Amino acid sequence: MEESQSEVRQPLAEYGLDGVDCPICHNTGQIYYEKDGYSYSRDCECMPKRRSLRELNLSGLKSLSEIYTFDKYVPDNNLSARLLEKATEYIEDEPKWFFVSGRPGSGKTHICTAICLELINRGERVTYMLWRDDSVKLKSAVAGDPEYYEKRMTRLKNVSVLYIDDLFKGGANAADIKLAFELLNYRCNQPQTRTIISTELDFKDLRRIDDALASRIYKRSEGYCRRSPDKNYRLEPPDCSKK
Repeated sequence: MEESQSEVRQPLAEYGLDGVDCPICHNTGQIYYEKDGYSYSRDCECMPKRRSLRELNLSGLKSLSEIYTFDKYVPDNNLSARLLEKATEYIEDEPKWFFVSGRPGSGKTHICTAICLELINRGERVTYMLWRDDSVKLKSAVAGDPEYYEKRMTRLKNVSVLYIDDLFKGGANAADIKLAFELLNYRCNQPQTRTIISTELDFKDLRRIDDALASRIYKRSEGYCRRSPDKNYRLEPPDCSKK
């Protein structure tokens, strides 16, 4: 049995889809069945999790997923405690949006990554979009590579869970606003999708950039519009008393 499992696991590893030990398909990623005398196959229920983990790995977020969990988010004030409470509540709620703003290093990426990992573990398909990188590629592809633009935007518009990290990081020109509106307006009208957004901008900033866009974000993230603590934990000195 050990030998056969390693043999079927190899093809998924070649595609970067390993990392999940599934007793249902024995890590083939496929379920085979017969109907009306014919043999068929379908994706196993483990495949959304495999693909989401692969996308996290390609994005560079996979390394952070080991430390950015709910268990390792330790609140040290009322604001951070409330943020954690709302994030865990969000997991159990019907599909909505989750919006968190705040200064760099204040725990936005930690809490959003923890949400994504929990949704992945529940079988949701999650795509990660680092705004400052993906927006540049998409804006340049509008004229230079329309095929890539259409394929990537279709994916971002329709995926079950989209995490946009650092929305409008570095500023927002007309092309940025147009891109964000196309994407978020579409997802706003897809009630079964979740969109998770982190940004350094508060709603006043977003309204100054584009009121229509800000209103859509506010509408879909009602109850889950949060602000992270006003501190940069990356610059906090280590607590040597615990060593």
